[in-house]
Amino acid sequence: MVAAPGPNGNEDLMRALRIVLTGMFALFSAACGTGSDTGPQLRSEVRDSAGVTIVENARPATGSRLGWRVGEAPAVSIGALTGDEVYQLYAVEDAARLANGRIAIANGGTGEIRFFSASGGHLTSWGGIGEGPGEFAQWDPEAVGEWPGDSIVASEWWRGRIAVFNADGTPGRTATLGEGRFSFLGRMPGGGILAKPALPAGLRFGADGSTLRRLEAEFALVTPTGDIHASLGTRPGEEWYFSPDSPSGRPHPFGRSVLATVWGDLAVVAANDTYEIRAYDSDGILTRIVRRDHELRVPTQAELDAWFTGAYGQRSEEEQERLHALFEGMTLVEFFPAFSALHSDPMGYLWVQEYRPPEQDENIWTVFAADGRVQGFADTPPDLELFEIGADYILGTTTDELGVERVQLWPLDRNPR
Repeated sequence: MVAAPGPNGNEDLMRALRIVLTGMFALFSAACGTGSDTGPQLRSEVRDSAGVTIVENARPATGSRLGWRVGEAPAVSIGALTGDEVYQLYAVEDAARLANGRIAIANGGTGEIRFFSASGGHLTSWGGIGEGPGEFAQWDPEAVGEWPGDSIVASEWWRGRIAVFNADGTPGRTATLGEGRFSFLGRMPGGGILAKPALPAGLRFGADGSTLRRLEAEFALVTPTGDIHASLGTRPGEEWYFSPDSPSGRPHPFGRSVLATVWGDLAVVAANDTYEIRAYDSDGILTRIVRRDHELRVPTQAELDAWFTGAYGQRSEEEQERLHALFEGMTLVEFFPAFSALHSDPMGYLWVQEYRPPEQDENIWTVFAADGRVQGFADTPPDLELFEIGADYILGTTTDELGVERVQLWPLDRNPR
């Protein structure tokens, strides 16, 4: 069984030699919403090593919350159990708030882009499952967003290409990314594309035939016409478990990976085995490394059992027995991941989601300024998987106890009173 890799994988690109040219140690305050300097002290050290800026950050104290606040309830919630089918979402892969306030949803289960008004009313749907112009394979489009000239871009993971639609929904051009090896992840300010793996390049066995294996993950900067401009390297990626008694595999629930996003004018590719974020310029040259203190923690069998109960505890006894057989004897990973998601926002901040072990309910993010200095923590709703962070909103998806998927937009106040 092979599933789509996310923008995930692993890397050890540590330099064999560090030549420290300059050093600077600074104590600075967390910006508590108003930019005041009354918050808890945060520590950063900035230095240059062979032309690469390295920012070393201490972990903020537990109470180092920024003054930013997410609203008590979503301003918009799209999704329903019954009624009009356009509101019944299935396998939502992505969503984006457009400049005109509309919300575009990549509904992978039906191969559509569905558009909704700023208040959540359905406007129109594009695409569908098929081979024709403007149609997608099932589970695509994987990503959706704005494109220059009032166009909309959608990413086709299975076919390794992007599809551009005109503002009225007419299918425009398509571009195959790196001969189909890549999938759209984000648009760089200069017009290039940060691309992640499309179809997996293959599995790599661990030492001595370990039941833990990694997907190979290559990232690249690609031109809008699909040509590779610069490779950002191939890394061992998403961590999968393969049972000795079965040829099928599945992502390990505590598996490490590699994440990527566009951060200002930089492309970020970051392995979450350790807390290190690597940023590349538009030519694929490493220009910045941002680190934050983090203590790696070894998972326990009790935590794996707790994960299983949380994931499948509502299933029937017969189904739980079947799943137990699949997971029985699962190898534990060496360490929990250091973090689990990356997002940037229009204000130049990079948000890094703290990894959530099974017993943790909070959704906590470490926020870094544009220069890589840590600013403090921010909280988002615990059951909301984020797609986008705006200046005054967050957009994501959640699934309720009945399995109903919803895309929700929540207000974000960066200057609470």
